[in-house]
Amino acid sequence: MKKRLIRAIIFSVAITLMASSMFMVFAFGTTAAAGGGADLSYRTLDYDATFTSEGDLKVTQHIDVKLRRREDENGDTKPWKQLYQQYTLRSDNLTDISDIYVRNVTDGTTYQQQTELTMPGDVPSDDAWNSDYAGHWYIADVTAGENDAHPYAPGQDALAVTAPGGADSTQKTVEIGWNIPATVSADSMEFDVSFTLHDVATQWDDIASLQWEPFGKSNPVPIGTVSGTVHFPEGITADTSWGWLHTERTSETSRAADGSLKFKAYNVRSGDYLDVVAAFKATPNETGIARRQSGDHLDALKQSEYEQEQQWRDKQRTLARVRLGIWIATIVLGLIFCVWGIVVVVRSNRNSKYRGPIEYWRDQPGVSPASAARLIEVVEPPKHSRPTNRELTATMLSLAVKKAIAIYPGSSDIYRGIDMSKATPVGLSHMIDADAGRRWAARTTSTIVILPAAIDGVPNAEQLGLSESENALLDLLIVISKRVGSPVFDFGQMKQACKDWEDGYLELDKFTGACDIEYARLNASRSRGWQSIVAGIFAGIIGFGAMLSNAILGYAMVGVIIGVPIFFIGMFCAAGGAAKELTEQGQEVAGKCLGLKHYMQDFSSFTDRGTADLAMWDWYMVYAAAFGISDRAAAELAKAYPQVTDPRWLDDNASDSTLYWSYRAHSWDDARYGYGARVGMQGGSFSDSSYAPSLSFGDLGSQLSSGFADITSTINAAAPSSSSGGDFSSSGSFSSGGGFGGSSGGSGGGSFGGR
Repeated sequence: MKKRLIRAIIFSVAITLMASSMFMVFAFGTTAAAGGGADLSYRTLDYDATFTSEGDLKVTQHIDVKLRRREDENGDTKPWKQLYQQYTLRSDNLTDISDIYVRNVTDGTTYQQQTELTMPGDVPSDDAWNSDYAGHWYIADVTAGENDAHPYAPGQDALAVTAPGGADSTQKTVEIGWNIPATVSADSMEFDVSFTLHDVATQWDDIASLQWEPFGKSNPVPIGTVSGTVHFPEGITADTSWGWLHTERTSETSRAADGSLKFKAYNVRSGDYLDVVAAFKATPNETGIARRQSGDHLDALKQSEYEQEQQWRDKQRTLARVRLGIWIATIVLGLIFCVWGIVVVVRSNRNSKYRGPIEYWRDQPGVSPASAARLIEVVEPPKHSRPTNRELTATMLSLAVKKAIAIYPGSSDIYRGIDMSKATPVGLSHMIDADAGRRWAARTTSTIVILPAAIDGVPNAEQLGLSESENALLDLLIVISKRVGSPVFDFGQMKQACKDWEDGYLELDKFTGACDIEYARLNASRSRGWQSIVAGIFAGIIGFGAMLSNAILGYAMVGVIIGVPIFFIGMFCAAGGAAKELTEQGQEVAGKCLGLKHYMQDFSSFTDRGTADLAMWDWYMVYAAAFGISDRAAAELAKAYPQVTDPRWLDDNASDSTLYWSYRAHSWDDARYGYGARVGMQGGSFSDSSYAPSLSFGDLGSQLSSGFADITSTINAAAPSSSSGGDFSSSGSFSSGGGFGGSSGGSGGGSFGGR
């Protein structure tokens, strides 16, 4: 509650200052300043880019790099010494790169510039490299190849600006690199790299536009998650700007409050591309952009993007001005909404918290995993909430615990020829242990087996004791298995089977509908957030209307005195209320859910644990997935019961548990094959920092969540166009959903690598 109110205060101060500044500009006539398995992979790549009115793009990257051990042609260890990014300069879309800055965030070192590219193989020893070259960055012209590189001087070696697609277009390849100390392997190395891309934009008579390609099809480096924010010049809003994201990966897009474009793409593979197409309303005399084209371009751009998006989707399938009368009416009306908003904010925040006596709870909370996932969102809203994925993941694990399905590591190919309805986990794990190829394959995905009891039993809910949401998800999996043609299928086959499934979203809606009905029947919470939002918005309108109308009438200071406090309180109310509050019944259930969450988070600290507690961990991990604490819960169990990391103990005592595969995978050579990432052991105990299972139940939950994100996006993409189509008049895909596989080849065409 305190964090929500602090954020609301910060938000209200910021937006009030912004509104006041706009008001002062209007009132006093002033003007605002314009203003995989690869050896090298990026765990995350975060961009913060600013589109300037001069046609440049100022880019800052935060890179988290993973370096695997590698060998040279003689079989000797070959350390990593150099990381680099290559970009294509073209006179018609990117003429120069300057203002380069490189910092090693991991060790806090700011790198210095060196004059030219030095290949690591040309330096006789690691010591010489570390002393003379490490800690430096360079920029070089590698148009003729890395073995014929030449120094590149920003500004001096820049290309001349030419028209887009002109016959006189020229290009060259530039490499920005930084030398790291000789490193055999690294699970994570973080860097900040920033630079300015010059002349990436084109000025038309009506808009300024660009197509920026952070990385293109030539990029060989896989990336776990790419995220970014593209800022427009100051004064540009969502109403005067447009944006589209071109990518074939699963992606998310949104607009920030200031109109900035925010994007995220998952599981970027070698050869993938990502392009951001952006435009803002501006005339030639309003910008300093060098590349200019005559004619209006906005309608043609919208049409092109709309057609590309429609083609991609088919293939994959207020500001209101309120007039106020007199000062007294404004104050009275403003006070009514402010008092209403403050009362709702205080009440909703108080009622959204659990106030009962339960501190720890050791049993199941008495609600389905899907309902538990929703309820925990009410009392402890996460920063990045994805409740649907939590519901799916927790319900999937619950089906496994109830023996409706089984979940095994790897793709279904590694189990070909095996009767999976009769297979035993011990036998399968020994089979995987004995084959390096299977160990490698086991890290890529998960295989789902619908057990005979779930297929043959009628009805499923009664025979297996399923809740409505569990039964709905099982029905969905059975329908998908029929499309696959087998009760044994992996996520890849599931996704393939859902392509072009126009009615698939209806089946998916049955699950979400069952979750809705199940949670509504629980009567655990009620929506109250709309009251504070409505009260706050109306107070804000009244406050800003008071400022504006009084300025028009010549009483600007009266508008400030009356309008600013009302506007500030209104914004606080709009942001400060809790979206939902607990009912009386919800208080009891929330206490059990929170108590169970706290118990799992502190499990290793309890000294009165027993066999019953260990036996409950199958269910604990189901609810850990619902609560979003799978990693923490898995670590706590491993610290409390170190024997779960002993393969022999697991084979003898836990083969019938859904926990089996999480900890059984610890015995595999995860550095190379890894159906579980490194489980650190020191003195027979686990530390939170060293225990990071990449496919234990912590990461199995993440993998299931990511897999369902792919599946649901595929199902929705296959829905009829009326369900998922775009709007030609909209401000682009950033206002209507994720990206789409539009054209590539924008400015940069980045390609990453290391030596």
